[in-house]
Amino acid sequence: MWSSSLFQPSFRTPMALRVPVSALWPQSQLICVQMENEMARQMDNMRRSADLMNQLQHVLRREVLDTDKVPRSAARGAPSCKVEKDGQHFYATLEVEDFTPEELTVKQVGRKVLLSGKKEKKEESEEGSYSYRYQEFRRELELPEDVNPEELSCSLNNGQLRIEAPRKALPSVPERVVPIKSDVSGRLKNGEEE
Repeated sequence: MWSSSLFQPSFRTPMALRVPVSALWPQSQLICVQMENEMARQMDNMRRSADLMNQLQHVLRREVLDTDKVPRSAARGAPSCKVEKDGQHFYATLEVEDFTPEELTVKQVGRKVLLSGKKEKKEESEEGSYSYRYQEFRRELELPEDVNPEELSCSLNNGQLRIEAPRKALPSVPERVVPIKSDVSGRLKNGEEE
């Protein structure tokens, strides 16, 4: 069992080792100098890291500016699609100048036209390293109701994929005059006079 006297300070026994206060000053001065040196080293490391971050930022900014000089077709994701109608036809045109006919697919499912392109290119540098360039897009078009989906055609010319379909002649709607009912006297109830 523990005795409470074990935890009480004993003032009867003299301290085994007495260190004068003046002897602590050289030790604390040495510790402060070491701390200052460590802080200076850490500050130098932080400055070097900040310089590296600035260099990286400049490199990334140059790469972004260089990609602005790349042809628009290579920089964009999905090709732009322009839809037009005239009196006789429906047209959809996609800019796909980077793709060959073998790399493009056009599928029709009911009134939907599914367009996709996939291209993979392996390039070797002069140093012997390889890089791969992979491009893929998918587009979906909904054919309007007045377009005949059975006669849909597709062509590729000068980097433009053109989807074309003739428009159906819609039946003419007979013209009629619709009478206007008036509730001037307030006697109309449920569409009938009282």
